[in-house]
Amino acid sequence: MRKNKFITIIAISAITILCYSCGGTKAVPITKALNETKVSVPCENSHTDKDFFRGMGVGQSKDLNTARDKARMAANTELASSISTLIKRVAEKYVNDAGQVPSDYAETFEALTREVIQQQISNVSIACNETMRTSDNMYKVYMATEAKKEEVFATLERNAAANKKFETIFNREKFRKHFDEEMDAFAKTYGNN
Repeated sequence: MRKNKFITIIAISAITILCYSCGGTKAVPITKALNETKVSVPCENSHTDKDFFRGMGVGQSKDLNTARDKARMAANTELASSISTLIKRVAEKYVNDAGQVPSDYAETFEALTREVIQQQISNVSIACNETMRTSDNMYKVYMATEAKKEEVFATLERNAAANKKFETIFNREKFRKHFDEEMDAFAKTYGNN
């Protein structure tokens, strides 16, 4: 008897849920349904734009210096990723435009990317730095680092012009044109512009 009542209750519950779920869609704002609240994150407006590459990072630790180091490392990693993505786009587009096969230059792209990133990451500036103290006595650091577009281009141009594989096809004006086009597209895609 108990088993029958239990099965009946489950069946009625399932039918009730099914009926309510089939009742059509209702315009219920998600934020109210999930009790969400918008949060303002420090440094969140530090995005890549037409003049700067930027990376954002967060670090947390009981030690303030460790939290800062973690935040800087995360920001620099994101910054390096942005620069790397742009360099690959520019190099592939440039090599295609020069009538070459991009895959023939894959190792050259990778070497150029490493060289530029190494040189740029050592010269980044801090665009934003906010430190918070959490309720459990931890330091939470929000940091954004940046590299100037012109400095990245100068380093890339110098390294591309000096590269043996690129020297036969290198043209500064065409290279600059591709760089500027990709930087604008990149800022629109990855930034908040």
